[in-house]
Amino acid sequence: MFTITDIRDIAIQIERNGEEAYRKAARAAGDPELAKMFDWMADEEASHRLWFESIVSEKILSEDELLLEEMGRQLLQQMVADQTFSLEQSQLEDTTDFIHMLDQSAQFEQDTIDFYDFLKAIIDDPRTKEQLSSIIEEERAHKDKLAELSLFRSHAEQ
Repeated sequence: MFTITDIRDIAIQIERNGEEAYRKAARAAGDPELAKMFDWMADEEASHRLWFESIVSEKILSEDELLLEEMGRQLLQQMVADQTFSLEQSQLEDTTDFIHMLDQSAQFEQDTIDFYDFLKAIIDDPRTKEQLSSIIEEERAHKDKLAELSLFRSHAEQ
């Protein structure tokens, strides 16, 4: 029902949105350490976007499969349109609290992990599934790093 092209396009948009949000947050950050962390996160999202852009479907679809592809694309777009990812650009720009920014970014990473886990469950191609698993692990590492930074800063401020 869903093609790898549909999934790829949605994932590219998620990574592009994350990269843009992190870049804007870096520019708006008053704390150089915070700006550096957001730039790193943006670079990571850009790397993931490039990987998703490299995925090409070589499968030739029948007429019935093309119809199912269109239906799947519409359904997936509706699902993503209703999906609330927690990284709100305005909140990142308006927040000056380092810990809150880290926590909000970690929640965005978790939302992305959850969505990619969903995608992984509907992908048939073993190679694509394996590569998506690698991206999920990187997103988990980002979330863990953000949690460590948050914990470290919390203890440092006490």
